[in-house]
Amino acid sequence: MTGWTPKRDEALFRRDGDLLVPGPLTRGPWYEGTLHGSAMLAAMGRAAERHPSEVQRQVVRLTVDMMRAAPMVPLRVETTAARSGKSIDLVDVAMYAGDELCVRATALRVRVADLVVDETEDAPPPRPPAGDPTGASPFTRPGSDRPAFHHAIDVSVDVDTDVVWFRLAVPVVEGEANSSTVTVAAIADWTYAVPHLLRGTRGAARPAAPAVQAINADTTINTFRPLSGDWVGLRTTAHIGSLGAGTSGAHLFDADGPLGFSAQSVLVRGPSGAPLTIRET
Repeated sequence: MTGWTPKRDEALFRRDGDLLVPGPLTRGPWYEGTLHGSAMLAAMGRAAERHPSEVQRQVVRLTVDMMRAAPMVPLRVETTAARSGKSIDLVDVAMYAGDELCVRATALRVRVADLVVDETEDAPPPRPPAGDPTGASPFTRPGSDRPAFHHAIDVSVDVDTDVVWFRLAVPVVEGEANSSTVTVAAIADWTYAVPHLLRGTRGAARPAAPAVQAINADTTINTFRPLSGDWVGLRTTAHIGSLGAGTSGAHLFDADGPLGFSAQSVLVRGPSGAPLTIRET
């Protein structure tokens, strides 16, 4: 395994009444002055699990649609109940910058039950890193020392199992512990990037001019239990078509084995269709 421990000293967001105020570590690479997808997903997962309920519930499916990149301004996240049932409810979540809708999501929540189950695996699952990752940064590029979301995570690439492990290393919201839902939501944004990180770690030569650029337009996460430990592992399968679309899906793992799945629809364009900030890297 190889990895890197970045510097970090603050949360992604701080609260200002009902607003979430982004800090420097929420910064994304695509458009200047906008949030990383992981920061947006984390905020949506946090809102989904905090929606009031008379019984204890767990988020088992979160689907997030990126309407536009959220700017780094105070953001309002609202939730409404689309369905309220005894065993299942459905929560709509929306993120606004002023009056502009940036992100929307739906969360399926299941009432928590105490059951005895016997789940056996055919093969031993991949294991997360035993300690802090070491080695070269997978994010070394021009401008990579500028505060941004990649400084808020630890990354460990296991080329033997084709799994990339991520650890969220800062609080999403100042003064709050990161929950399972929040952590997994933040990490799932990296689903489509896992093959790229694996190629880079293996030392595969990059083409002089990349044929395509890709970015996910949505993310769906399905989990069947809370996260165990700090690390989330992704083993991704990705496909790109000739009409400008792709798909990316990952098995999710943690310290106790399989955790669930993530899936993304991917917008694929030629190099000229990428933002200048991406083309410069």
